[in-house]
Amino acid sequence: MFFSIIYIRFIAMDTGKEIKSIIKALSNLNRQRTTYIFSLVHGKPLVHGLPHNVFRRCGKNNCKCKRGLLHGPYLALSVNKSGKKKIVMVKKNDRDTVLKEAKRYQYYQKKLVQIRKINRETDKLLEKLKAITIKNYP
Repeated sequence: MFFSIIYIRFIAMDTGKEIKSIIKALSNLNRQRTTYIFSLVHGKPLVHGLPHNVFRRCGKNNCKCKRGLLHGPYLALSVNKSGKKKIVMVKKNDRDTVLKEAKRYQYYQKKLVQIRKINRETDKLLEKLKAITIKNYP
């Protein structure tokens, strides 16, 4: 009987340390998630799409592009709409703005991925905490 009491206290102490460890990890994850979220709520415009340079052939018979020296580079956005890839050409005057806004969109997407990963880790830790602290009645 004496050994079982000591064993139960030892388990309770070990469980207490594990709970504190989980709470600390949850606190760190929450701090990270909050930082990521507030980095996204700036309200600045985003452009959906991946920017890249496009070279084109004009179709004139005596043009240099007929020999392989294509016209360009022209800025274009590669966009997925309804599961289909679409190329959208960017006007010369909009180039700098579109590049900046597309970069913001890529940053936004990367942070969303990180937030979702943190959410999954948080969920696992909360399930672990539930498993440790759940008590069967009678």
